[in-house]
Amino acid sequence: MIKLMGATDTGRLREQNEDAFICRQIGEQTGYAIVCDGMGGENAGDVASATACRLIEKFFHRDIRAGMSEGSAKAVIFSAISAANAKVYSMARENPAYHGMGTTLVLAVVVGEQMHIVNIGDSRIYMVEKRAVKQLTRDHTLVQNMIDRGELSVEEAEHHPKKHYITRAIGVGDTLDIDYQMYELKKESVVLLCTDGLSNYLKLEKLPELLKSCIRKGSLQELIDYANNRGGSDNITAVVLYRQ
Repeated sequence: MIKLMGATDTGRLREQNEDAFICRQIGEQTGYAIVCDGMGGENAGDVASATACRLIEKFFHRDIRAGMSEGSAKAVIFSAISAANAKVYSMARENPAYHGMGTTLVLAVVVGEQMHIVNIGDSRIYMVEKRAVKQLTRDHTLVQNMIDRGELSVEEAEHHPKKHYITRAIGVGDTLDIDYQMYELKKESVVLLCTDGLSNYLKLEKLPELLKSCIRKGSLQELIDYANNRGGSDNITAVVLYRQ
């Protein structure tokens, strides 16, 4: 049985929440989760994230089915993301108030034991198996590029002034590179999708116990409180999925 739960919070310093998420179960072994973190002035960020989230969910609600093949699931995912990118980009071009808006994206689609994931921007997906934590996604950011080139250490990147400069987002161009991966979702695996409002504060050694506690309580409030108690400087969104 697939289980999903999600939560979002404005945080302690922001006036509005520009994050958006949707998680749905389809039968016992199939489900999906979508997390977006909007960017742009005034109301544009929340418009971008909500638009992308709803449009992708529309495709998934219509087309994701139990037992579908790996190729079919991947095709639905790519079609949904392409449609969302085109829609947000069009809105940004046509309405001056939305100029420059965009949104990050992480999503997971589970069909049986297969988990398809995508990331665009700096929202992240982690997988926890017992006490082992693995980041499944690679940030699309300026500092990550500098790390990859050997110009910056991971520790230096944590405090770099351009840490939040993302290099890829939905809605900022008419084409979009999509990072897609597939994993086996084992019974002992717990998967976390989150925006940087959580990941920026996350100490990975604490994640297994935090997730264990959240699953036991049936709520992600402990993750939200964790980020808020450590600063809460951004909107905080988390979705957890696992096999029971």
